[in-house]
Amino acid sequence: MTHLHIALFISLLTLTACGGSTNTTNINEDTPASSNPVETPEQKEPTDKPEPATPEPEPEKPILPKTPDAVINKKQSKWEGPYKMPLVASAAANLPDGRILAWSAYAKLKFHYGDVGVGKTYTAIFDPKTHESSEGLVSNTEHDMFCPGTAILEDGRIMVTGGSSDRQTSIYDLTSDDWVKGPKMNTPRAYHSMTPLADGSIFTLGGSWGFDTNPNTPKPGNKNGEVWRQDVGWTSKPNIKANQLSTKDKKGLYRADNHMWMFTAPNGLVFHAGPAKQMHWIDTADDGSVTQSIRRGNDADSMDGNAVMYDIGKILTLGGSPDYDDSDATKNAHVIDISKGKGKVSVKKVADMHHARAFNNSVVLPSGEVVVTGGQAHAIIFTDTTSAYNAEIWNPTTEKFTELAAMKVPRNYHSVSLLMKDGRIFVAGGGLCGTCKTNHPDAEIFTPPYLLTVDGKPAIRPVIKSAPSIARPGDTINVSVDTSGLHSFALTRMSAATHAVNNDERRIPLAIATSEQNSGKYSLKIPDNTAIVLPGNYFLFALNKNGVPSIAKVINIRDY
Repeated sequence: MTHLHIALFISLLTLTACGGSTNTTNINEDTPASSNPVETPEQKEPTDKPEPATPEPEPEKPILPKTPDAVINKKQSKWEGPYKMPLVASAAANLPDGRILAWSAYAKLKFHYGDVGVGKTYTAIFDPKTHESSEGLVSNTEHDMFCPGTAILEDGRIMVTGGSSDRQTSIYDLTSDDWVKGPKMNTPRAYHSMTPLADGSIFTLGGSWGFDTNPNTPKPGNKNGEVWRQDVGWTSKPNIKANQLSTKDKKGLYRADNHMWMFTAPNGLVFHAGPAKQMHWIDTADDGSVTQSIRRGNDADSMDGNAVMYDIGKILTLGGSPDYDDSDATKNAHVIDISKGKGKVSVKKVADMHHARAFNNSVVLPSGEVVVTGGQAHAIIFTDTTSAYNAEIWNPTTEKFTELAAMKVPRNYHSVSLLMKDGRIFVAGGGLCGTCKTNHPDAEIFTPPYLLTVDGKPAIRPVIKSAPSIARPGDTINVSVDTSGLHSFALTRMSAATHAVNNDERRIPLAIATSEQNSGKYSLKIPDNTAIVLPGNYFLFALNKNGVPSIAKVINIRDY
């Protein structure tokens, strides 16, 4: 065997949760109720649930390589760098050409609480080919973009909202390579979350950080939902109340409504998966509404942890701590299946991570595996004590973690990670605390096991020779690849990340409609449900029979 993946394909991948081992616990969502549902290992679905008003389309059933529980040694992963950057990258986003846009605050190495009128942000664009960064200063939008919400718009532009300048909106325009000012939010926010919706609009919620320190700003709490639409701006959703989706942080709402994990589900609603242990469904229509789901198993509130949608309607949650600061992290991992909609959510406790982690980051690979990096066993902001240096990879078939190579630089509070166009992972930042010893103005690049042989040599990659640059939901696209054998294909949405939150990120395996292996020609079916394929830019990867990915092609998918 030369790799984690073996040359075995299964005809169809079902979209139900993988079978559990004996140490896992499954909890199912009963019909939503006003009180917490009783959690039992085998909660029965009621037989008299009403039919949904609109039947949900069945997700695509792709052909994928099987990922067995093979032994991975640390030679099958490696770190490169660190590479110097001009700032602490506390936020970052993918650019279509493979470079990474990163930014810090009004200063390169420090931040301040609240808007003190500086209205500027230092940026850097990191080139993974040269390992060099170009520096920029954004002042025309009058926005200190520290502790913001982030999202990638349907046309690939990068939206940044709130933070130290707590109502501002700035948008990075890919065509002009410049920042433009967007409409102000109705509610001032910092440490809030954003997520794209099926129609291309953007939803935001929470964000009370900083509002306990400035007497000129509103008190913490009541950072209720609002939605941005092109040519409309921000519309308040008064019935989506952030307070009821918050954790029980010992410092109150100032910390409790931060960094929510929110994902647009296949049924078009938004699913709130954490960090609070109680999960919810959010409907952004009209004035909005919130319906209680079930708890995340026996997990506690998990602030500073994170979550990633690794398959259609399937979310993996990772680590976190009950309180934002001075709090013990956990090794916990859960799979949440929201693919069947309201009343049918299930939660499964899977094998623990090797390391307890808070302030960690995670990235889904085109193979469906998830790589976890950084974090601390005891969360204390602006420190590197109890740091986890080794990366871990989670296998969606075995639902277990394997420890990988160790990074050189600890990555904790104010660090980021992103999947890159070549299938590797960009990891950067940590600190942003002025003259402190834990500032890390640099980046490292992680090579996952699927790009290496068992002896650490580069694996042979497939090559995408041609693919369309634009497509619509429901289209069948024609792709040409090398003729080395049968391939599988997956989309991963290009994304933006900050403070261990990346709600843009999702992976969508593609069904093969037709294939001509001798010529390398494939027809691939894109799901027609825009709640699955959110409008935006995607990396299209081909994977060979050993699960090795190509360098991606970028495809913009939306209704043109």
